[in-house]
Amino acid sequence: MMPECIIFDESTAMLDPGGRKEVMDTIERLNRDNGITVLHITHNMDEAARADRVIVISDGRLILDGTPRQVFCNVDTLRRVGLDVPQVTELLFSLSEAGYDVPTDILYEDECADALCKILRKGNDADERS
Repeated sequence: MMPECIIFDESTAMLDPGGRKEVMDTIERLNRDNGITVLHITHNMDEAARADRVIVISDGRLILDGTPRQVFCNVDTLRRVGLDVPQVTELLFSLSEAGYDVPTDILYEDECADALCKILRKGNDADERS
C-alpha cells in the first residue's frame, strides 16, 4: 500500500543528530522518489527550510505561506509568534540590522559563507583603495 499523503508530526523530536538525519532523508525520499505528498509538522526551522512550501499557523490563524526563502525572511513576524529561523538566516538578519548589506533570504551554510566572503572582499577592496 502506497499512500498519496503522509503526515509527520514532530517526527524528529528527541532524536540524536544521526536519527534526525535518517528520518529527514527518509521523508525526502518518500516525496522525491515515490511522489508522496508529505506534511511535516515541526518546530525545527532547519528542517522546515528543506521543504518546498512552509505554512506558519499560530492560534489557528494563517500567518505566512510560501517558499522557505519567502517565509524565513520575515524574521520579526516569526519571532512574534514564538518561532525561530534557521541559524544562518538569523546571523545575516543580525548583520543586516547592524548595517551590513547582506541578503536576508539565505537558508544554508554554503550560501551564508559566500555572502560573508563577499562582505569581507568588499571590506578588503575598500581598505586597499584608501
